[in-house]
Amino acid sequence: MGTDDTRAERPGFIVPPPGLIPSRGGPAEPEEAVEPPAHISLPSFRPAAAGAPAPAAVRAPVWRLTAPGGRSIPVTATVLLGRNPSSAAHAGPAELVALEDPTSTVSKTHAAVAPAGDALQVTDLHSTNGVTVVTPDGQALRVVPGTAGTVESGGRLLLGELGLRVERS
Repeated sequence: MGTDDTRAERPGFIVPPPGLIPSRGGPAEPEEAVEPPAHISLPSFRPAAAGAPAPAAVRAPVWRLTAPGGRSIPVTATVLLGRNPSSAAHAGPAELVALEDPTSTVSKTHAAVAPAGDALQVTDLHSTNGVTVVTPDGQALRVVPGTAGTVESGGRLLLGELGLRVERS
């Protein structure tokens, strides 16, 4: 027996698969190195000149409703308010926010609110007890069901008898 057979019989020795170990032939001839032609130019990177820093991103104002007890409701897009609001009462995407109603005067889906520039737009969704906008100076304005009214920062919304403070930050 040759030495290869002896290794295969030793415990723990694993025979490698054929072709994994190079043959015992003579030394392989080195491959010829290929040099790129001297006339080819490669692109180079030139950093941009330093200038003024980019302006800071302008943060959009955030509207916020504050319910009795201090619950804060951010309004960044359309929000449907009510005891148990349903998206079926409003066309388009909207966040549903259920309100605790100790006054028992808030409808299931009472109103829609959405940012509208310098004011918050509120739409009475044909609620039973209506929506009233109270301006910052105390003037109370009833919103006609199915139409939109606006309330400024510092004002209040009354959904039935439940009051929500309106703030913009």
